[in-house]
Amino acid sequence: IPARGTEMKRGCTQCGECLNVCPVYALFKREEYAPKGKRLLLEAIDPEYGGSPDSPMPWDDIRELARLCAGCERCQRACARKLSTCDLLAEARSRNPHWTQALWDVWIRRVGPLWPMAGKIAMFAPDAIIPGALRSSVDTARALVDLPPCEPWVKLRPAQKVNGTKVALFSGCTAKNARPRWIAKAHELLEGWGYELLDTSDFACCGGTLHHAGQLGALAEVRERNLDLWRSLGKPYVASFCASCKHSLEGYTAVLSPEEGQEWKQKCVGLSSLLANPLATPAGMIPAAIGYHQPCHWGTADPDLPLLKSWLPGLQKGTGLCCGMGGILKMSNPDLSADMARKCMQGFAPEVRQIITGCSGCVMQLASVAGENRQVRHWLDVVALEDA
Repeated sequence: IPARGTEMKRGCTQCGECLNVCPVYALFKREEYAPKGKRLLLEAIDPEYGGSPDSPMPWDDIRELARLCAGCERCQRACARKLSTCDLLAEARSRNPHWTQALWDVWIRRVGPLWPMAGKIAMFAPDAIIPGALRSSVDTARALVDLPPCEPWVKLRPAQKVNGTKVALFSGCTAKNARPRWIAKAHELLEGWGYELLDTSDFACCGGTLHHAGQLGALAEVRERNLDLWRSLGKPYVASFCASCKHSLEGYTAVLSPEEGQEWKQKCVGLSSLLANPLATPAGMIPAAIGYHQPCHWGTADPDLPLLKSWLPGLQKGTGLCCGMGGILKMSNPDLSADMARKCMQGFAPEVRQIITGCSGCVMQLASVAGENRQVRHWLDVVALEDA
């Protein structure tokens, strides 16, 4: 019997429940690409699961399987033991660093202001000269270029304003660097509801994609910066309009005391959940058929969908799984990422030409494969505050 405090983690039972929800397995139908296959390999070399790091299997081969993960965490929700294969892969990447992980860190934290420029350069690249290996990466860069603003479909106003509750808006990297219009719209709505908005310009990246890349030191840096700012502001509500950002922020509870962790989790909310008792008025031409992509990281607690369905009667939830944007997949395996996005788009009815979602990364990803006949937007693009 192990000594107290040295008990090993209980590993995967190979039950196969994860096969029903894994978007990578849905594409390949090969169990070694599924979470249970990855855990069978990685737990055997992880000391926390009783394994030995001296594996006879070369790390290059393990990395090949490790890069086939979108970080959607659907497998964790399906798992009876709530095992996170995403976390296991992150720890493995941290112990075996690769240059792509450092490059991803630079792209996310250092050159964000250059994202729109990268998108415009990609727009000028003739399709005929783009090598096949770079096709999906170029399409993703092009998606960084914003669509022209559309007329609002719905105008909103509060049935009753709140009384100056303090809110810190967490906009996230994508909005900050490529979609500032979302930030302005979120400010407009929150102020229209009577919230007091605090200065959050010093918020850093949420750290979710850094975690998946195994950049655990970088994750610790942004996490401490964001928590320190929250504390200095008096621990207000932290509102996010990106499902992935909110999910990553909630992960900070792992390093907080139980009391502060509970407070932090309660204060991290989706933007739409703060828009209490909205009165919606149709504005302009609302498309007859509208697709809704439900972000993986909302899990079963999506605050956007109920409100959107009440505002937009033609809304149809897509049947696809993960869009393929999560984690480091866009860097480690761009072709697989694009294949997952196309598979996701097939889950919308043919008549759907407008697709909305509540995740910044999902917007970019689906827009990169939407083609000329479909447009993908954040729901903030199609609503506006009604004048009092």
